[in-house]
This record gives sequence, structure tokens and C-alpha cells, in this order.
Amino acid sequence: MKKIILILVLFLLLSSCRIPESIMAEYDSNPFLDRKEIRVENPTLIFFTDAHIGRERNKNDVIRYDENFLSFIEEGGYEVVISGGDMADDGEMTDVLKDFITKVQSKTALYLETKGNHDRHPYNYQGFDMPSFLLNSLFKADVHLTYADLMESEYEIDSTGNYLVHTPNGDISIYILDNSLRSFSYRQLSWFEEALAKDNTDFKIVVTHGNIVTGGAFDQSLFLTGMGDEGEVSKFMEICQKGRISLILSGHHHKGNILYGDGNGYTEFNAAAYHRTDSVFESRGWWYTLSVDREKKEITIEGYDAESKSKKDSWKIVAKL
Repeated sequence: MKKIILILVLFLLLSSCRIPESIMAEYDSNPFLDRKEIRVENPTLIFFTDAHIGRERNKNDVIRYDENFLSFIEEGGYEVVISGGDMADDGEMTDVLKDFITKVQSKTALYLETKGNHDRHPYNYQGFDMPSFLLNSLFKADVHLTYADLMESEYEIDSTGNYLVHTPNGDISIYILDNSLRSFSYRQLSWFEEALAKDNTDFKIVVTHGNIVTGGAFDQSLFLTGMGDEGEVSKFMEICQKGRISLILSGHHHKGNILYGDGNGYTEFNAAAYHRTDSVFESRGWWYTLSVDREKKEITIEGYDAESKSKKDSWKIVAKL
């Protein structure tokens, strides 16, 4: 147990050395103003997070039900799929990961993906032991181009920006933000606020990887997950309230399935991980559908068990129309 805690502390110290402003360094102008539009016939969206493809190489209890997920998309005729990040476990673009994304894209009209902290890992894991952690994180052994870098430069799946989805049940404005370094950065929040001031869409949804609110369950969320700056969290919430954001979707926590708020104020749904492990602190494998109802002024989230493809839970949120 002491070894695990030490690894976690070292990881947090190392990750804090990254300069959060670098998140948006590649953008010369506000990406949220360059809105991309698409019209779909199926009004229901799919959300999943924390696939951690590659984790099975180092942990023998990891299971992903990829075929179930792909058939679920196809059978339901879903046209929009959104990933909450951490697609890569150790930040490497593998053939397995590339194949999975390609298959999802082939079945959808729009695939969106935010970046997760694991997507930025520049080194391979050799195991979950202290020598391996020190070798790879401190001494930079087995360094590779990160999945996050390749998303931008080669595979054109970097989705940071704003997307307007026209559905039969109403338009949905989806903002994909990057807080993979436990910060949004001043520039990103300023650009986000600027775009929201010009957005009159009824349904507005934000997708981030890291959960903003934490402590909703008596587990690791009490001290390990969430943002690194309380002032930035407060500013983000203020922007969301002023911009009438109905829902924030986040991941990172893994066990998830926590709803903070009901739509009247700041409302965030922290989703469970797509991959399954045996740990009581982890997920049993989930994905979700999201549907909007303008007449009832609500958003419905339905959670599905990955192994059985059956609906296991649902949450309803008052929409800020």
C-alpha cells in the first residue's frame, strides 16, 4: 500500500511540472469560434470514456467488450459518438487502438474525442512496480511520440472545438475542452467564454476528461481526481452558468456514475470507465446514450453495461433552454 501511495505522489509531482498554458499553444486563434455543423437523423448520442487500450498488456484482469460496443452503435443506428479521453493507456498509438477508432468512425457520422492525461504519457509501462515507474518517468526510457501528439499531427482526430449537431429533437452545441494536464489554462477559458457569448443554441454540452467536481463517493475521488486549481474551477463554473451550459460530461475517475447537480445549477456527470477490471475502485465497463427533449426541457442519460449491452441506470437533467 505504501508503494502505491508513493507512486501516486510521484506521478502527481511529475505531472504538475507540465505548463498548463501549453495545452492551447498550437492554436493561433479561438478554435471554439470555428464551429463545425452536422445534421443527423438519430437524435441520440453515445458517450464513453477511459477505454485505456493497452492496459491489458500489464494487468491481466482488464476486459473490453469492443464487439459489443460496435454492434450496439450499428444496431441502434447512432450517428454521433463522443470519447471522454484516455483512449491510450500509456500514451502510445498502437495498431489495436487505431483499428478500434477506425471501426467506430466507419459506423458514425461524427466521432469526437477529448484528450486524457494518459493520452499524453510519453513512455511505455514495463509494469506497475516502483523500478519500472522510476525508469520510465524519471529517466525517460522507452520514450515515444504521445497519442495526444499523433491525434493532432497525423490522424486528424483532435476534436478540441465546438460542434453544432442538428437533430430532430433540437440542436445540440458540443464543446470539447482539454484539461488533460489538470488545468484548462487562462487562454482556453477565455476563448471558451468568448464563444459561449455568441452561442444561442438551446442545448449546450461540454466534454472534458478530468472531472471538475470531486468527492461524490467515498473512494479515490476524495483525494486523487479533479482539477488542480480551485480558482480555475470556480471560473469554469461561472462561465458555464453564465453561458447556460446544461451538462458537463467527464471521466478520469473510472468508477464513476456520479451526477453532481440536477440541471438547475452547475451540473456534471462523471462517467464510469469503458474498460472493466476486478478492483472495487474501478469500473465494471460502461457506455452511455444521451438524448434531449425540448418539450420536456430535459436531457436523459442512460447507462449500459458493457458485458450484456443492457441498460443498467438512467439520470434526468433539467436543460437550461
